[in-house]
Amino acid sequence: MTLRPWHFLALAVFLLTLISFIWLFQEEKTTPGLGSIPFIFWSSFVVTLFVVLATFLGSKIFPHKETPKS
Repeated sequence: MTLRPWHFLALAVFLLTLISFIWLFQEEKTTPGLGSIPFIFWSSFVVTLFVVLATFLGSKIFPHKETPKS
């Protein structure tokens, strides 16, 4: 089995989701802050951006066949 680029994107989405729930989203963690924004808010926003971007890229390079329109 050869690894395709979309395999890496799927793995990246899975790992980002798993790591964010284990490491980033710890209770009562407010530092380091970004200006006046607590850590949990800005870090979850950044992780969400990466997951959405990787999912979008995966949807563009995933090898799928178009269904004929009737």
